[in-house]
Amino acid sequence: MTSEMRDQKQCCERASGRAPRVVGLTLRDALFVGALAAVAVACGESSVASATGSSAAAGGGSASTAGGGGGAGDEKPPATGTISLEACIGETGVNERCTLVTEASACTNAKCSKLVVVFSGGEQSCVTGKGYASVLSGYASRGYAAVCINYFETSKGSGEKPYVDEASRIDRALKEATTGAWAQAYWTGEDLLLEGISHGATAPVIAMARTTLDDAPHWHGTRFTAGCFFDGVYDVLATAKLLATGAPGGQPCTKPVPYTRLLERYCGKGATAATCDLAMNAKVKEDSITEVAPEAFAVRDFKLVECGSALPACVGDIIAGEPVESLCKNLDAGPTHSCSFGSLPMDGHATCHASEYDSCRVWFEGLLPP
Repeated sequence: MTSEMRDQKQCCERASGRAPRVVGLTLRDALFVGALAAVAVACGESSVASATGSSAAAGGGSASTAGGGGGAGDEKPPATGTISLEACIGETGVNERCTLVTEASACTNAKCSKLVVVFSGGEQSCVTGKGYASVLSGYASRGYAAVCINYFETSKGSGEKPYVDEASRIDRALKEATTGAWAQAYWTGEDLLLEGISHGATAPVIAMARTTLDDAPHWHGTRFTAGCFFDGVYDVLATAKLLATGAPGGQPCTKPVPYTRLLERYCGKGATAATCDLAMNAKVKEDSITEVAPEAFAVRDFKLVECGSALPACVGDIIAGEPVESLCKNLDAGPTHSCSFGSLPMDGHATCHASEYDSCRVWFEGLLPP
């Protein structure tokens, strides 16, 4: 389908009442309330710059303040630094904030037309992980504004709830990344690439499949939007089987991702194979999306990559690869969608994104309208 046909389809959908679903306050309201409250929250050191940032929560939204990802009044926020979203605390029932690491050194003289938003894996290491720093700086060297999102503070927090239940948290953090003061200062709003690895390739894609949050404008560039994701979980039972039997002697995986982490995500702390029947769990079914109709995804163009399928289970192969290809084929079969499947069988789960992220950029730029 041509871009003109897609634009026409989107206009028809809006005209027929398919209204975007926007969560929280508008940016203008949030900034106003935040200014009145004059709340400043200290943030940690950025992994890509020495600048730090802060953000204040205002009701259901978040407001950035001077010195961080946002600016007060006419003050321009720093190009590189961190933004802390206190409004994430309590979201999804987890008392942890969200943190955004920003890199817009390429956009200081003029706004960049392209923005990449990278969702961290479950370890939540945008701030401390060298791999994410290299990804952000790599995009910046190619003329992008770039941001990495920790949608929790810790790996413990990211393992407490089913992926679908994290949708509102993903939505809140993404809204700050694409419409907050930092984004307004350094991005034109035109071209948006959504990207992630592992948990960061899972929760955002499930949010698109199972909610209408991705209909909202802050999930899209005004000109073009696409998603490139590495080794996401799209069939929970398939990945559970891999983790349950992947260790020597057919034993459960214990590290780096233990089988019990998956059980506890759906059945609570202390869950075991004897007490947790994943096959009968309603949230497991919601989080398994290989057969979801392509029309459920407001983003139209995807690249999905499996990692480590030829490596030993538990240590190199952590996520079942076949469902990644199945979802991609399903999306590509839709008349309005496209999906390019990639396989990195000898590049493990922990390294594939950092080593091959630039394939996302090349693919994305090949799709951009002239």
